[in-house]
Amino acid sequence: MTAVEYRRRASLTQTGEDLWRAFPDRLEQIGPDGALRMTVPYRNVQAVRLAFAPGRFQTSRFVMELQGTRSQLVLSNMHFAGIGNFEDRSESFLPLVRAVVAGIAAANPAARFTAGERPAFYWLMLAFNAFAFGMLALLLLNLPIVPGNISASVMIKAVVILFTLPLLFSWAVNSRPRRFNPASGLENVLAARGT
Repeated sequence: MTAVEYRRRASLTQTGEDLWRAFPDRLEQIGPDGALRMTVPYRNVQAVRLAFAPGRFQTSRFVMELQGTRSQLVLSNMHFAGIGNFEDRSESFLPLVRAVVAGIAAANPAARFTAGERPAFYWLMLAFNAFAFGMLALLLLNLPIVPGNISASVMIKAVVILFTLPLLFSWAVNSRPRRFNPASGLENVLAARGT
């Protein structure tokens, strides 16, 4: 029985790398000392959420959240390399995600597979971002025009607005909460992190 492996150090407080192994029926966490720390049987997982969740220092962070009846596990592709320094280990993390999703789909057909942000957080952030974009546009449109150079002022304002608008739309589309089919929709979810 071959396992897909992924290694990461989550934070400063962790002394070494944990080894995560995905088998066809379970996910295991092996500590830096080689001891088995946790086993997650796929039949107990009720929900899987995959999301591109960048942060200030973790700009390419992608998370996999597994939820059972009493517990939740969040695993990301980011490896702690130092204070403010994180290494993207997507090369070994994404095969683990594929193996875990396939294992859960086989072991528990009733499991929910979702992608993107949690719905309440998404709508709150979308409203905040739309408000912030509107305020930026209002501010730029009301700034005084430079005397003698009207076309340059209008052009600068238009560039700022047109640059930020695609960022808002990209986030809104890729972070929207949605269900996906683990057999046919997983690759689309994983591809959305790069756009």
